[in-house]
Amino acid sequence: MPSSRIDAALRELAPEPVVCWCNGQSLESRYSSAGSGGAEAFGKLIGAGVLRHQLGRARLPGAVPMPRFPLVAVGASRIFIFDGPLPTQAPLATISRDQVRAVYGGSAMWRRLDLITDADGVPRCYTIMASGLSGAGKRLERLVAELEQQPAA
Repeated sequence: MPSSRIDAALRELAPEPVVCWCNGQSLESRYSSAGSGGAEAFGKLIGAGVLRHQLGRARLPGAVPMPRFPLVAVGASRIFIFDGPLPTQAPLATISRDQVRAVYGGSAMWRRLDLITDADGVPRCYTIMASGLSGAGKRLERLVAELEQQPAA
């Protein structure tokens, strides 16, 4: 997806100007068995069970179900989560930057960002995965660097 199309969509849909953005993949999508190939039925069942177990271990308490390809955009004072890879509707979630804790990690292959908030007394965790082997990994690193800065007052 050309970044110019995503930039144009974000200018139209985001309630405030976007400083940086990153598109990625949800945990549910990352650990799904879709596209597992022509294995036998028994092998597919075992594989699906293993992936379900890995998802259970990877999911944090308060995890919010995410769209298959979420797009996270950071504005001056808020973070927006869209259903991507090219957003066509208003944000699914809007989080105040001063009420979120960003936890970044992963491996060389997959990067992970957890946006954790409990602003309204209910803990919520929004997780996005990005391939470290593509431009999404670099975009996620820039997004994390932006989140580490103090939001504008």
